[in-house]
Amino acid sequence: MKNLLLDIPWTGKVEAIAFEVGGLTVQWYGIIITLSMLLGLALAVKLTKRINLTSDDLISLFLWAIPLAIIGARLGHVISRYQTYFTSPYDWNAFVDTIAIWNGGLTIMWGVPAGVLGGFIWSKVHKKNYLQAVDIILPVVLICQALGRWGNFFNQELYGQLITNPNLQWFPMAVFIANKGAWYQATFFYESILDMIGFFALCYVSSHFAIKGKGIFGYAFWYCMVRGSLEFIRDDGSTNAFDNGVNSVMIYCYVIAGIALIGFILSIIYNKKKGNKIFYKHGIPPLPPINPQKIMPVTNIK
Repeated sequence: MKNLLLDIPWTGKVEAIAFEVGGLTVQWYGIIITLSMLLGLALAVKLTKRINLTSDDLISLFLWAIPLAIIGARLGHVISRYQTYFTSPYDWNAFVDTIAIWNGGLTIMWGVPAGVLGGFIWSKVHKKNYLQAVDIILPVVLICQALGRWGNFFNQELYGQLITNPNLQWFPMAVFIANKGAWYQATFFYESILDMIGFFALCYVSSHFAIKGKGIFGYAFWYCMVRGSLEFIRDDGSTNAFDNGVNSVMIYCYVIAGIALIGFILSIIYNKKKGNKIFYKHGIPPLPPINPQKIMPVTNIK
């Protein structure tokens, strides 16, 4: 009997499960998300040295931001698919499925705002400049998302329209989805590349434009434009639509992107009117290093 697996392209042979330990299965999705977080932390430590944030500061910030981001991302995924998760009767197994992030299912559109909220709480607790930190750290989220999208590849999700032209059935133009038995647009890869481009673009903006909130404006504009545009071709059954067929995610993304662009332009106008320097050709000078406190000599008291 002919082995049908030999006829499946390599992009359709990927496995979601990386390995098993006892009764616990570890999925590639979880491994890749973890690696993306570690990469983000390393980059953030490097980039925030110019504003005198230490590695301890960043670890402390991440301990606030990452858990809230994961909770928010999972809530977004579950709420948008409540018919699947909130079944009757809602028993223990249904609850486990609801919180099972190890099986995939995180919504970035909810996760990032929740993580930003965590960063805001951290800044208040530790008395740090919130906007100064977030302007540098938020662009790092894009490179994390670029890597994280490969988790969708292993899960065989986040794909686009069906491709029937044999001349276009090759990766990265398309990806073979095994359970569909067909080629689809590799939407996950498109977004990964666009997120990487956005990271480098926002790093440039962050290091050359002296505008408060540039990181928030820049991230919101770039990611929402990318996500909203890809909604035109996304066809993996995970999008939301109104009754009239209009994609709600696409509408929300474009509205947020528009607001972010207007906010950035208004900030430029405001700073120009104040006579503030906006653009630094050779990069914004880093803050002077914090000098250690001088230790006063101890004198003997007789």
